[in-house]
Amino acid sequence: MDSSLRLPARAFSRLYPLVLVPFQASPSNSPAMAITHADLSSLRTPRRTDIGNRITLFLVLLSVLCGLSGFVLCLAAEASRSEATWYRLSDGSRSYECVYTGSGRTPLACAVCAFLLLAVAMFAEHAYMLVAVTCPSRPAPAAWPLPDDPLTLSSIGRQLTCALFLATWICFSIAEALLLIGIGVESGHVSQRRQPKPDCHVTRPGLFAAAGIFGLSTVLLGVGLYLTALQAQRLHQQEDNMLRGTAHLRHPHPFPPTSAP
Repeated sequence: MDSSLRLPARAFSRLYPLVLVPFQASPSNSPAMAITHADLSSLRTPRRTDIGNRITLFLVLLSVLCGLSGFVLCLAAEASRSEATWYRLSDGSRSYECVYTGSGRTPLACAVCAFLLLAVAMFAEHAYMLVAVTCPSRPAPAAWPLPDDPLTLSSIGRQLTCALFLATWICFSIAEALLLIGIGVESGHVSQRRQPKPDCHVTRPGLFAAAGIFGLSTVLLGVGLYLTALQAQRLHQQEDNMLRGTAHLRHPHPFPPTSAP
């Protein structure tokens, strides 16, 4: 071979590893994946998730404790509610007068405290729902096993979440309305309760107990709403992952072809 052709051959042999190594850095059987902003932000997700889970657990416990305390106070108000005793006048007429058996301070205080506790419980429910929705969640197991086909049950979960949300607000509104009625009646005879009156307004039996039952139902429905919304959110995430996987199979990432040595 001519000596003039040996120099380019030697130079090419020296440049050959430099040309081939960048293409051999990635195996031919694994496509080149691009690093996105979601991959970088996922490094901070576990810490934010732990903080969100602690806040959510605290708010759930606060809501349950406030609901149970309000229920007990409603039962105490029902047991100590004021009653009226009627007397017939002795002047020969057929008129009657009534006197309250109690001052109404105990049921009034219990009803006011129960009213405030139910309001705090409802506020805590909306707070932990907001934290559960906004906080990023890691792929942990749900409260019950996820279905094999999340596409079919995702809409059902949303409908169930809306139904529980409306039921929670209905029970809360009824409980607060009953407590307001009881507070208005009991506060009307705090002073001058022993003075005979021609008319005495008393709360009907079972009013405070019904308010306590509706308040407790509000808390239980709120916990069920949280679990249902959490499962619906994870179903939606699984649905998004399935759609992303399908899109990745249809449109794979291009990668440079490898050249044989």
